[in-house]
Amino acid sequence: MRISDLLDIIENQGKGVRSYIECARICQERINEKPEDAASYYLLKIAANRFVDAYDDQPLLSNLADSEFLNFKNYVDQLHAAEQESDPAMKLSTLNRVAAEIANHKLLRSAV
Repeated sequence: MRISDLLDIIENQGKGVRSYIECARICQERINEKPEDAASYYLLKIAANRFVDAYDDQPLLSNLADSEFLNFKNYVDQLHAAEQESDPAMKLSTLNRVAAEIANHKLLRSAV
Protein backbone atom coordinates (compact mmCIF):
# COMPACT_ATOMS: atom_id res chain seq x y z
CA MET A 1 0.00 0.00 0.00
CA ARG A 2 1.24 3.46 -0.95
CA ILE A 3 0.53 6.56 1.06
CA SER A 4 -1.69 7.83 -1.77
CA ASP A 5 -3.94 4.76 -1.40
CA LEU A 6 -5.38 6.37 1.74
CA LEU A 7 -7.30 8.74 -0.52
CA ASP A 8 -9.02 5.82 -2.24
CA ILE A 9 -10.17 4.50 1.13
CA ILE A 10 -11.74 7.82 2.05
CA GLU A 11 -13.40 8.27 -1.34
CA ASN A 12 -14.68 4.70 -1.52
CA GLN A 13 -16.21 4.98 1.94
CA GLY A 14 -18.01 8.25 1.25
CA LYS A 15 -15.58 10.70 2.92
CA GLY A 16 -17.21 10.14 6.29
CA VAL A 17 -15.91 9.72 9.81
CA ARG A 18 -15.55 5.94 9.51
CA SER A 19 -13.25 6.29 6.51
CA TYR A 20 -10.94 8.53 8.52
CA ILE A 21 -11.00 6.05 11.40
CA GLU A 22 -9.87 3.39 8.92
CA CYS A 23 -7.11 5.68 7.61
CA ALA A 24 -5.84 6.34 11.13
CA ARG A 25 -5.77 2.59 11.79
CA ILE A 26 -3.85 1.93 8.58
CA CYS A 27 -1.43 4.75 9.34
CA GLN A 28 -0.68 3.20 12.74
CA GLU A 29 0.05 -0.13 11.08
CA ARG A 30 2.28 1.53 8.48
CA ILE A 31 4.24 3.37 11.19
CA ASN A 32 5.30 -0.02 12.51
CA GLU A 33 5.75 -1.69 9.10
CA LYS A 34 7.52 1.12 7.26
CA PRO A 35 9.63 3.04 9.80
CA GLU A 36 11.44 5.06 7.10
CA ASP A 37 8.11 6.81 6.40
CA ALA A 38 6.82 6.76 9.98
CA ALA A 39 6.74 10.55 10.30
CA SER A 40 4.52 10.89 7.24
CA TYR A 41 2.10 8.26 8.46
CA TYR A 42 2.10 9.76 11.94
CA LEU A 43 1.14 13.19 10.58
CA LEU A 44 -1.67 11.68 8.51
CA LYS A 45 -2.86 9.72 11.53
CA ILE A 46 -3.05 12.98 13.49
CA ALA A 47 -4.98 14.69 10.67
CA ALA A 48 -7.41 11.76 10.38
CA ASN A 49 -7.97 11.63 14.14
CA ARG A 50 -8.59 15.39 14.27
CA PHE A 51 -11.30 14.92 11.63
CA VAL A 52 -12.85 12.12 13.67
CA ASP A 53 -12.73 14.15 16.88
CA ALA A 54 -14.38 17.12 15.19
CA TYR A 55 -17.17 15.33 13.34
CA ASP A 56 -17.93 12.05 15.07
CA ASP A 57 -20.68 13.48 17.26
CA GLN A 58 -22.59 15.55 14.72
CA PRO A 59 -24.00 15.50 11.19
CA LEU A 60 -21.39 16.06 8.51
CA LEU A 61 -22.54 18.11 5.54
CA SER A 62 -21.31 16.87 2.16
CA ASN A 63 -19.72 20.20 1.21
CA LEU A 64 -17.78 20.19 4.50
CA ALA A 65 -16.73 16.57 3.95
CA ASP A 66 -15.52 17.47 0.45
CA SER A 67 -13.60 20.49 1.72
CA GLU A 68 -11.91 18.49 4.48
CA PHE A 69 -11.09 15.73 2.01
CA LEU A 70 -9.28 18.26 -0.18
CA ASN A 71 -7.22 19.35 2.84
CA PHE A 72 -6.34 15.74 3.64
CA LYS A 73 -5.54 15.12 -0.04
CA ASN A 74 -3.18 18.09 0.01
CA TYR A 75 -1.29 16.54 2.95
CA VAL A 76 -1.14 13.15 1.24
CA ASP A 77 0.04 14.64 -2.06
CA GLN A 78 2.84 16.57 -0.35
CA LEU A 79 3.95 13.58 1.71
CA HIS A 80 3.77 11.27 -1.30
CA ALA A 81 6.09 13.63 -3.19
CA ALA A 82 8.42 13.68 -0.18
CA GLU A 83 8.57 9.86 -0.24
CA GLN A 84 9.99 10.08 -3.76
CA GLU A 85 12.51 12.78 -2.81
CA SER A 86 16.13 11.70 -2.40
CA ASP A 87 17.29 14.85 -0.60
CA PRO A 88 16.81 14.44 3.18
CA ALA A 89 16.62 18.22 3.67
CA MET A 90 13.70 18.44 1.22
CA LYS A 91 11.93 15.56 2.97
CA LEU A 92 12.35 17.27 6.33
CA SER A 93 11.14 20.56 4.91
CA THR A 94 8.01 18.87 3.57
CA LEU A 95 7.37 17.10 6.87
CA ASN A 96 7.71 20.38 8.76
CA ARG A 97 5.43 22.22 6.34
CA VAL A 98 2.71 19.55 6.50
CA ALA A 99 2.97 19.38 10.30
CA ALA A 100 2.43 23.14 10.49
CA GLU A 101 -0.51 22.97 8.07
CA ILE A 102 -2.17 20.23 10.13
CA ALA A 103 -1.56 22.07 13.40
CA ASN A 104 -2.95 25.35 12.04
CA HIS A 105 -5.94 23.90 10.20
CA LYS A 106 -9.22 24.88 11.85
CA LEU A 107 -11.89 22.21 11.58
CA LEU A 108 -15.23 23.95 11.35
CA ARG A 109 -18.25 22.52 13.09
CA SER A 110 -21.36 21.86 11.02
CA ALA A 111 -24.06 24.48 11.38
CA VAL A 112 -26.93 22.01 11.43
